[in-house]
Amino acid sequence: MAASANDDRRVPSLFKTCTKAVVTSLAQHEEDLFVSPMPIKQACLTLMTKRGLVTDDNIVNLLSDKLRVLDLSASEVSDACLFQLSVCRNLCKLDLNSNKACNEAITSAGVSSVSRSCPHLQVLYLRRCINLTDDGVVAVSHNCPQLRELNVGGCPRLTDVSLVALGENSSRLSSFNFSKAAVTDSGVFSLVNGACSASLKEMDMSGCVQLTDEAVEGVVQLCPHIKILVFHSCPLITENARVALENLVHNGATRMKQVTFTVY
Repeated sequence: MAASANDDRRVPSLFKTCTKAVVTSLAQHEEDLFVSPMPIKQACLTLMTKRGLVTDDNIVNLLSDKLRVLDLSASEVSDACLFQLSVCRNLCKLDLNSNKACNEAITSAGVSSVSRSCPHLQVLYLRRCINLTDDGVVAVSHNCPQLRELNVGGCPRLTDVSLVALGENSSRLSSFNFSKAAVTDSGVFSLVNGACSASLKEMDMSGCVQLTDEAVEGVVQLCPHIKILVFHSCPLITENARVALENLVHNGATRMKQVTFTVY
């Protein structure tokens, strides 16, 4: 019995060692991964994503319809990778944040494809995917009704069109980062006066240089559950916004826990 127990304790270590060996000599095992059982694929995929080793070419060997979370933030991928996610019908979280540098290879074509293939998507991170346009966000708003978190910070080609679409369709959206987008007060009003007004809890609109005090007031007045609001580097937002926020807090009209901003 003791020997059997010891053997059981060694199994995870052996599995982990073999996984590392496969990933280390990936070129020799890519085709084998395609026909490997799901636990092996998942273990290799987890290690490869951490090391930034996933590419447009090898990801096809690692996917399955059971995959629920995929983090590609450390890997250099393009739309070609996203088109292959059509098999991942149960994907709930996709992290495409560009951690190393701005990603120019992911566009609305790839994001739209993901939205159609992965209707259960709840969390989508696209920070610094600089060629993303409104078409991609609109597609996500229409095709992913369970969307809760969206990060499109540092995507300068996004406009009010994206905010309008999310306001109309994304009733569960609770966390939204659209920093450095080319949006206006009108777009923010459409967002916070729309389907997600009651669900929004966190918002980052830093670097949106066209926003004014009215955008801030709209958020805090129309989103009763907002707790975190960030608006650094918005040069048209003035001291009046700070005063309005202080009055709301003083009167107990907001549940705000964190407000971070720059006043000009």
